[in-house]
Amino acid sequence: MSATVTDVRARVDAVWDRLSPAERRVAAMVRHDPELLLVGTSAELAAESGTSKATVSRLVRSLGFQDAAQVRQELMSARGNGLPWAAEDAAHVDQRAVEARNLDAAFASLARADRVRLARRIVRAHRVLVFGERAAHPVAMQLRSQLAQVRPDVRLGPAPGQRLGEEVADLDRRDLVVLVTVRRHAAGAEGLVRHCVATGADVVVLGDPTVAVIAAPASTAVLCPVDSPSAFDSMAAMFAVVAAIANDVYEAAGPAGRARVDAVAAAYDTLGELAGS
Repeated sequence: MSATVTDVRARVDAVWDRLSPAERRVAAMVRHDPELLLVGTSAELAAESGTSKATVSRLVRSLGFQDAAQVRQELMSARGNGLPWAAEDAAHVDQRAVEARNLDAAFASLARADRVRLARRIVRAHRVLVFGERAAHPVAMQLRSQLAQVRPDVRLGPAPGQRLGEEVADLDRRDLVVLVTVRRHAAGAEGLVRHCVATGADVVVLGDPTVAVIAAPASTAVLCPVDSPSAFDSMAAMFAVVAAIANDVYEAAGPAGRARVDAVAAAYDTLGELAGS
């Protein structure tokens, strides 16, 4: 880790208490990955964090930099520039272009999380707990379903009729927790992350950019924009990232993973659970 990256994180820590809630959303992302400040424009970082260009500019000044150009100079390297998307009347926005941008940002975040190492962590964990409530629940179910094809002991919580306490009471450093959460996060999401981290478990947060502050204590955060020109969010990028993670885990699991897939398929056939089996 370079001294400059460490300095950026130290600057965030020094001013954290003075930042507005919106500035903290950007700052939490930057603290996770200072290279995000190398994005070509403030508009890109604003879109990825769900804030505004003015908020990004205020944060840059709060960190002691004159402007974004000075940040790039001090970090000494540059990331490729992309085109920011500005919200307009939905009738005049190309939905496919928005989805493409969401996918690009989501997969860039997944790459920063070190996909190969993340897959190995999931394979090696004693057990994997996946949590997701409200809009995140279908994404969490999909992740659990796919991981369970490849490795044993993958659980989705909380189970019906149960509270989170029953699920996390015996967590330890051998376990891996994935919290999936999207916008208007459940009130206990931040506490859940902190509790799981305190047990020594490996914690991964998968969510839209507004989860950055909640994800700050976690080992890994994968941020997937859910922007849409229409009334409802689009979960396409999140589901695509879930598929990518599951495929990475399949590859990382090697022969044991393939044997697990075969065993699950054989069980389907024995039980006659699926049409045509």
